[in-house]
Amino acid sequence: MPGVLRVLAATVIALGVLTALLTTPSTAGRWDGSYVPNVPVVSQDGKVFQFWDDLIKDKIFVISFFYTSCKEICPLATARLSELQDILGDALGRDIFFYTISVDPENDTPERLKAYAQAMHAGPGWQFLTGMPEDIKAIRDKLGDRAKALSEHRNEVLLGNGATGEWQRDNPLSDLPRLATTIRAMRSDWRAERTASEPTPPAKPASMHAMFAKACAGCHSIGRGDRVGPDLAGVAERRQTEWLMRFIANPDSLRRQKDPIALALMHKYPTIRMPAMGISEAEALDLVDYIQAQQSKNKTELSIEPLLALSTQDGQPLSAGALAGRPLAIAFGYTHCPDVCPTTLADWSNLLEKLGPEGQRLHVIFISVDSDRDTPAALKAYLAAFHPGITALTGTPDQIAAVAALFAAPFAKVPTANGTFSYDHSIKVYLVDGERRRFGTLDLNTDPEARLQSVTRLLRRQAQSG
Repeated sequence: MPGVLRVLAATVIALGVLTALLTTPSTAGRWDGSYVPNVPVVSQDGKVFQFWDDLIKDKIFVISFFYTSCKEICPLATARLSELQDILGDALGRDIFFYTISVDPENDTPERLKAYAQAMHAGPGWQFLTGMPEDIKAIRDKLGDRAKALSEHRNEVLLGNGATGEWQRDNPLSDLPRLATTIRAMRSDWRAERTASEPTPPAKPASMHAMFAKACAGCHSIGRGDRVGPDLAGVAERRQTEWLMRFIANPDSLRRQKDPIALALMHKYPTIRMPAMGISEAEALDLVDYIQAQQSKNKTELSIEPLLALSTQDGQPLSAGALAGRPLAIAFGYTHCPDVCPTTLADWSNLLEKLGPEGQRLHVIFISVDSDRDTPAALKAYLAAFHPGITALTGTPDQIAAVAALFAAPFAKVPTANGTFSYDHSIKVYLVDGERRRFGTLDLNTDPEARLQSVTRLLRRQAQSG
């Protein structure tokens, strides 16, 4: 077994044993306001919350512990939560909340937490918390994290529903779609009635795929834009193979040697440094080969046939001519969405306005995942509030699922307490160039200037290829 997989497997096994012992939901009699401390905590934005009253008692939540100067498991585990927030979509901040609590409150100020949260692309509903040392200790003690040394703090996550008193532990290094399902199941009506429309998970991956998923994917993508760390597409062309092998296997060594590339990366990504993952130089070479193979796969032309099966807000089939030679920006959502969808469409309306005539070369598409309610007429009325350059599409559930699978964009129908329903859906906007190759992703957390720069590069590529 490769070195990094041995390290991760040991962690998963240890946490798996712990999870098996603790996954039976606790009763409300113990895990209530008389047990969980109601002490003040401070978020990365400087907001003060009472831990039980404001964050726990009526919420579904995921609690993790970390500290910003940790260079080993904390960045990896927190990056996995960053991936998890993408799977949960706009349910995070609406139905589900993440609380990442510093075990080093003496040093982790709100300012340091904010920089860390930004590096992790933390969205709405994800609070990084600190507070008075005695208050943080009280929380840790009650939630079972009593380690004396910072480096020995617990690395599993604690899931809970404050309203029902159900709590359980899980592992952020495990299969993330399964973890997302477990989190959603903290609500009894979701357990009983939830209808999933997510693409079928892939078969068990080969070892290099598993290594990349566990050790790299939380911080890096291949051809889908920067995450916590840089996009790895083209890395073998940008860097010499020997340097990549040495950096992946032992990044600390190159930083100590004042290697200029390693130092430049540290300067560009100051909050999260590449940790030593126990990867041998031979395994590092295999990883580079895997990245190159995935990069070639990602360059494969996407089929737009699933898109052409959908209908526009005018009730007409989307025509191939409307897409010919034009880069695409594709978002998923629904008209009853309370926050993410209108914010996303407003952001892209502003971008199209700023681009002016140049924006006519970009086709922005909003695909509704709510075929029950989002008729063409409903979509047309909804789009009246946004830029006229945005096209809305709808179709049958199977047609919509086919397009979502094309982009690996998860969505799920979620019953609500009042008998209606909402949707969890991806908050990403998927960019595709005019030759139907993936260009990357953006979301509502992307800085407007960075969004403009990405789209400008996309349009420039199309102009050069045309």
